[in-house]
Amino acid sequence: MSKPLLPRVTVALPTCNGARHLREALTGILAQTGCEFDLIVVDDRSEDDTLAIVREICGDRAKMTVNSERLGLAGNWNRCVELSRTEWVAIFHQDDVMHPGHLANQQRLFESQPEARLGLIAGPVTMIDETGRSVPTSVVDPGGLAIDFGGADASGLSSIVVLPGQWNHFLASSNPFRCSAVTILREAHQTLGGFDPSYRYVVDWEFWLRIARKWGLAWCLGPPSVSMRWHASSETHRFKTGVADLEETTRLLDAIDRIDGPDHPWVRKVRPAADRTLARAYLNRAHVALKGGNAELARSCLARSIKLDRSTLARIAVDPRLLVQMTTLKLRPELAIRWFGRPGSGE
Repeated sequence: MSKPLLPRVTVALPTCNGARHLREALTGILAQTGCEFDLIVVDDRSEDDTLAIVREICGDRAKMTVNSERLGLAGNWNRCVELSRTEWVAIFHQDDVMHPGHLANQQRLFESQPEARLGLIAGPVTMIDETGRSVPTSVVDPGGLAIDFGGADASGLSSIVVLPGQWNHFLASSNPFRCSAVTILREAHQTLGGFDPSYRYVVDWEFWLRIARKWGLAWCLGPPSVSMRWHASSETHRFKTGVADLEETTRLLDAIDRIDGPDHPWVRKVRPAADRTLARAYLNRAHVALKGGNAELARSCLARSIKLDRSTLARIAVDPRLLVQMTTLKLRPELAIRWFGRPGSGE
């Protein structure tokens, strides 16, 4: 009688008050075939029915741990990896949906590339709303890589694998990887010290960068095998009324320049593009703050957008309504709030 295969991958689900979509997330994970895996749930002191749902759906299939104190986003992710016993760990979010074949495809990839010394495997995602309907890419960026094969035919490839340091330019201006579609090498997490709790919004992006400097990365080609949820209670939405996420992004971009720029000059070449993207984000945040009745925040975001990218002025000039809003905001903020603000709408 043959011995059962020992799992090489753990699906680690960090939870905190995730009852609303947790059943769907767990059901998708448990439906995975073609890959032996451990399942652990690490709860960060939930106050809803999260734990009851885990017990109902998983029974003894999942190992469940409740933190003795609330650790926060990065802390709970680190706890997930620390509690795993396998070589590879997939940190999967409580709101998202894992489709058939996801784990098996990722395992086939790392098993077929032992010489690449992979530290991270990622793939494309689709974005869905609270009800499971598709969210257009014009509303939220699903990430992903625009791979340039230099005219080569990539139709027969199942993945793209690169050596340490070769994807720094993909990561130097934005985060193309979505966490629920990423599987990381546990050794990489241990060696690098895990996710940095001083970050919140870009905590995953910053960690992917550190992995990319020392380990190989792989990108799965083909259709998305994970759907990520975009809804009003998500972490990203919570940043909408402030600038903490944008300030973190600036901090990380500065760190990339400082760390990668001296050895990889082409990294610095992408910084202007990153600043243009950030400038558009600040301009949009100015618009949101104006609608919410926060003139001080709106003016600050407008000034930051122009400082980052002077072409912001041209962008404003070609949109008559935006031109009136931003000009009034600059010259007569109290009038701008009276005309264009809808207090509470930016919350």
